[in-house]
Amino acid sequence: MRRLAPVCLALAAALLGCSSGNGTGGGGGPAGAAEQPASGGPAAERQITYTTRLPIARYSYTAAEDTAIESAQQVLTRRCMRTYGIAYEPAKPAPRAAKPADRRYGLSSASEAARFGYHPNSDAGPPPPQPDLPTDALPVFYGKRGSVTGARDKVMYKGKEVPADGCFGQSVRKLSKGYDDPAGAAVASRIATGSYEKSLTDPKVKDGFRKWSACMRNSGFQYKSPMEPLNNPAFQGATVSGKEKKTATADVRCKGKTELLGIWFTAESSIQQADIKKDAEALEKLRTAHRKKAEAARRIVAEG
Repeated sequence: MRRLAPVCLALAAALLGCSSGNGTGGGGGPAGAAEQPASGGPAAERQITYTTRLPIARYSYTAAEDTAIESAQQVLTRRCMRTYGIAYEPAKPAPRAAKPADRRYGLSSASEAARFGYHPNSDAGPPPPQPDLPTDALPVFYGKRGSVTGARDKVMYKGKEVPADGCFGQSVRKLSKGYDDPAGAAVASRIATGSYEKSLTDPKVKDGFRKWSACMRNSGFQYKSPMEPLNNPAFQGATVSGKEKKTATADVRCKGKTELLGIWFTAESSIQQADIKKDAEALEKLRTAHRKKAEAARRIVAEG
């Protein structure tokens, strides 16, 4: 089965309104951002983003909405933890040295290719920190997931029952209740993932693949499409080999020579626009739900 681009799946998650799994913050990028600086400082290459400029991205949460919702989740979690006599403050996320380049269409950054090959950008920073709580308080935060005893029925803390999914999970549910639109999110997710698959059969994209393949062949690499080196088992180990870096560098260079990234983005945008027209009513309902949820989140944060 052909593997979907990781960012393709990330966009689907954003459309579904997924929050950070550990409750310590971290949101998506702004839907209107077109470029981001690559790692290496102001003089580094400029990276064009594709995922957040696709038409369907208009129906995901904006960066400001994500921030409001995550902040509200923390306020509700803090209130819940207080009922158990636990003082809780969310941990501050570690600063990220760089934002990884957009990989919806495979590699797009020459600097990342030269350093990391097809491996993830390790400059992106560590995962979000865990909540700064005593071990015995973790089950109150996480519920059954944080219980060291592996509780199946109830989690208790000092004689008081804890929500099954903990204070954080309960806070996510409280904020989502009455606002989330699963049906609309499913439509948006289907468009976000389906358009990528459809784009692979677009005549202009297929012609771009042929030109990219010819360019790669001239550099000594035999690949029919940009997905092939991504799925090469030799490039999925713990270390990045010299061959992987050379292949990745040629990959990005050939995408530039053939203008494949722009062609691919244009083709997928057209596919999404047609799909969006078919489900405009459901998508507008989803966008309205997102706005109302963000407004509710801002009210919770204002109340403190």
